[in-house]
Amino acid sequence: MVTDLFRRGLPRYVLAVCAALLAGCGTVSSPTTTPVAVSAPTTVAPTTTTTAPPVSYQVKRGDSLTAIAKRFGVSIAVIVAANHLATQDRLTEGQVLQIPPAPPAPPLQLAITPPSGQAGQGFNLTLTGAKPSEVVTFEIDSANGGKFTGPPHTASSTGAVTATYQTTPVDAPGVYSAIARGDRGTSAHARFEVNPASPPA
Repeated sequence: MVTDLFRRGLPRYVLAVCAALLAGCGTVSSPTTTPVAVSAPTTVAPTTTTTAPPVSYQVKRGDSLTAIAKRFGVSIAVIVAANHLATQDRLTEGQVLQIPPAPPAPPLQLAITPPSGQAGQGFNLTLTGAKPSEVVTFEIDSANGGKFTGPPHTASSTGAVTATYQTTPVDAPGVYSAIARGDRGTSAHARFEVNPASPPA
């Protein structure tokens, strides 16, 4: 294009201007030029986790660690560890204990595994969401109306309790109910199925 303008006899300054414009246009539209995106600086608010401070509790006459743990919803082991107690059997009237805050409770749930099995096998019962150190018993209601209540179990510091219900080969097939009851208000229910035992080979 610049050569054609030379042939038509246009003045040199016109050619120079045109050449400069073409050169400028070529620079802007060059495929090798990569636009740079400039983003505004972002500020992220710092995340803070708030943990409740421990509570000071003065031991009264007749207090026990079991009673104190139940009152504050924590386990005995947590109180022993927080206060560096040599033994949990000896508390002194007037002694000040630091009671850590109770952890958030997991959802209350009773799970049974396997959910279905043959008569003669064991079924595992797992309760979560009980209160720490709560005493829990499991009741099994069989398909033929029989009831069985197992021995008491103490919930862990996280509120978990596990037990096993062992069926026999002659147990009635059908749907069984399991009920977990705690001495501090916990109650949960689940079902499992017992199938007839396989005939001996």
